[in-house]
Amino acid sequence: MAQEQAQSIAHHPALSPREEKKTPLLTKLRPLYPFLAVTVMWQAAAMQVSGKLRLLFPTPADVVVRGWELTFGRLADAMMAGKVDGVADFLHYLGAGPLWWHTLATAWRLPFSFGLAAAIGVIIGILMGRTSFWESFFVPLISVLTPIPALAWTPIAVIWFGLGDHTVIFVASFAAFLPIAQAVWMGVKTVNPVWLRAAQSMNASKTMIFRTVVLPGSLPIVLGGLRLGLARSWIAMVGAEALAGIRWGLSAGIFDSQEYLDVAFMMVSITVLGMFGYLLGEKVLFQRIEKLTVIKWGMMEAIGAQDKKV
Repeated sequence: MAQEQAQSIAHHPALSPREEKKTPLLTKLRPLYPFLAVTVMWQAAAMQVSGKLRLLFPTPADVVVRGWELTFGRLADAMMAGKVDGVADFLHYLGAGPLWWHTLATAWRLPFSFGLAAAIGVIIGILMGRTSFWESFFVPLISVLTPIPALAWTPIAVIWFGLGDHTVIFVASFAAFLPIAQAVWMGVKTVNPVWLRAAQSMNASKTMIFRTVVLPGSLPIVLGGLRLGLARSWIAMVGAEALAGIRWGLSAGIFDSQEYLDVAFMMVSITVLGMFGYLLGEKVLFQRIEKLTVIKWGMMEAIGAQDKKV
């Protein structure tokens, strides 16, 4: 029922596949424009630096070369030396690149921490939005905890869990939990009352109202909270990996390379952090959920849809 009501108020549905194919190439490449502008400004600034200071301000080309070395450098050297004989040797030297290990270590910690925070945050947010008792119980607690930076809990987490993955997961999960719980609470509380009264007039049960009206109606706000939670978790993990004695991880690699003034390594790791967060959060998770739900129901427009209105 909620989907039908959402579709009935939709004024600008998503573009059809045929219309999307007609989109000009320059329009499709529009998301790359800001990165191109930043790269040009970065190159211009790096050209003003000379001498030994050049190592502290690498050009975009230097960062690309360093990224190649960290990823495929040992494999390329082994192939040139004739040491690669078969798939086993290929995988061995490919895995010798440190960037792979840093990326894989972060690649499992972030989704695990975010998933744990999302599960707990959604449950508590629903309880807060549906029952006055849990609302009065959790709202003051969350309001007090929200201004506290998640990294402030890192020393305590080290004492509780020791150095290692447990501390990083605790800090990252805590950082994501608060905005997710608040978003779910606000989403459930701000569902259109007309939809609720319409469902009640049809003698729908509370379970049916929650499943078909409350959950779909609150989804846009909930997705916004999940996005914010993922970003908060990302930020907290950067500091936690450095303070928790982690050997492998993109953030740990950034802080370790500081001792050697390897700024190019730092920039490579920061770039991978941004790309990984974007691909995981936007492309793999949120955009797919939005396309199948709130955009399909007409509750939200796709990116760039306003430019294509007639």
